[in-house]
Amino acid sequence: MKKYYLLFLFIVQTLLSAAQTVVPVRNEPRHHNVFENNFVRVLDVRVNPGDTTGFHKHETPSVFIVLHPVKTGSEVKIEEQKATALSPDPSISFEGFYKSPRIHRVWNEDTAQFHVMDVEIVSKGGHPTEAPIQQDGFKMLFDEQPVRGYRLTLPATNTIQLQRQSPLLIVGLTNAAQPLSINKQSFSKEGDYLFIPSGQAVQISNSNQQPYSFAVLEIK
Repeated sequence: MKKYYLLFLFIVQTLLSAAQTVVPVRNEPRHHNVFENNFVRVLDVRVNPGDTTGFHKHETPSVFIVLHPVKTGSEVKIEEQKATALSPDPSISFEGFYKSPRIHRVWNEDTAQFHVMDVEIVSKGGHPTEAPIQQDGFKMLFDEQPVRGYRLTLPATNTIQLQRQSPLLIVGLTNAAQPLSINKQSFSKEGDYLFIPSGQAVQISNSNQQPYSFAVLEIK
């Protein structure tokens, strides 16, 4: 009997140890690495109701794009005392993690899925940078060392064009009644995204009868 009891204790301790293991955020199972290049790493994060992520570490400058906000909780192991979440828009924010990483786990206390995109800015910088975008519909939310963030609100049945020296990442913020298009790629669901290489022309078309919003990241 004692042998089985000791075996049980060993299994419990092993499971508890595994639950406390800290991994880079890109390796946490609910953070799905859906795109990566020399400029960005796009993690599509989905936490179901009642589910909890493992402990993970954020240490790369990141833009967080909240696509489906719900009531969540968090257990923090390490965090800068005054963490920087820069943005007047709660759906699109930047954190640098310059002084300290954040090590935490997150759980979903709600009845719907928590959906957020964590865009790590892995660019080493040094790319040509123009003045911020001034076109109608663009609202600049932050202008940080590695990235600028904008919310683009495109009016109904409208098309815009732009071309930038810096690469862009464009993310759809909501589901659309009718598909939109960016350079002929269809956008219809929250979290649809497209990376635009530096210098490439961009055409964004909204065929819906209501405005549609995007997060636009300009990588430096």
